[in-house]
Amino acid sequence: MKSDARRLIARNVRALRVAKGMTQEDLAGAAEIDRSYVSLIENAHFSISVDQVEKLATVFGVAIFEMFHPDTAAKLEQ
Repeated sequence: MKSDARRLIARNVRALRVAKGMTQEDLAGAAEIDRSYVSLIENAHFSISVDQVEKLATVFGVAIFEMFHPDTAAKLEQ
């Protein structure tokens, strides 16, 4: 079963990536991770560490709390 936190982070990662005009491949390169790992994160199939969340936040240019905030994706999807 996927946790609410994992689904929230997945939604925010995808929304931030799309808002920045990045492909999964672009994000993977910038974050120095595999593209398939990005897909697993965005589909909430993998628990991501806080260190990895921090790295993604840096790539996106947002504060780390934005990765956990329930309104982040909603603001970007409007």
